[in-house]
Amino acid sequence: MSSNGPPAFEVRLRSRRVQRELDALQETDRRRVMARVAGLANERRPQGCEKLYDDVYRVRVGDIRVIYLIDEPGKRIEVGGIRRRNEKTYKAIEDLFR
Repeated sequence: MSSNGPPAFEVRLRSRRVQRELDALQETDRRRVMARVAGLANERRPQGCEKLYDDVYRVRVGDIRVIYLIDEPGKRIEVGGIRRRNEKTYKAIEDLFR
């Protein structure tokens, strides 16, 4: 898909908690994550993304996972979590998008 023109979808962080998760990353990780998140505006399901359930997906950025919801009718992507991969990463994901 071409990156010329306006993005197909609006990307936003779902809550202040997600902003805090992003702010807690080291600067190099934060830049990589923000670039990947910004790329979701034009490519909602990039190579390597994984569907978790319904319209909730995750993408990897090294050992960090970005969990997001695709709202096709609203042309929006809502980032619900930015977490380092560990045993708690995928617990209570359903609660992120309530």
